[in-house]
Amino acid sequence: MSKLDQMIEEALDAEDRALFSKHAEPGLFGETAALFAGKLGPWNMLSAAMQVILFAGALYSGRAFLAAGDASDMMRWGGLCLLLMIAMSVIKLMHWAQMQANRVIREVKRMELLLARAKAA
Repeated sequence: MSKLDQMIEEALDAEDRALFSKHAEPGLFGETAALFAGKLGPWNMLSAAMQVILFAGALYSGRAFLAAGDASDMMRWGGLCLLLMIAMSVIKLMHWAQMQANRVIREVKRMELLLARAKAA
């Protein structure tokens, strides 16, 4: 926890602390599970399934690369394996970006809640 977080924590009253502890920041597995909920959940499920398919293809092409007899076959299978691994990485980066966006949105909503409570008081 940074010094700024400590200062914010000290400025909150008991009711606000209880509210924040109720809506605590989820861990890595909680954020990953949140990808598959909400409006983008079905699309994220589809992209995760596609990532599994790409991984299976990369394994197959990597095995074929190792079993290839001549250099031209090795280039083809190695290139395909590399391409599939890059595609998997792109999907993974999309998921990480979505997790970061969800984290920022959650913090903005917390601030909105605090502002609404301060306005009501």
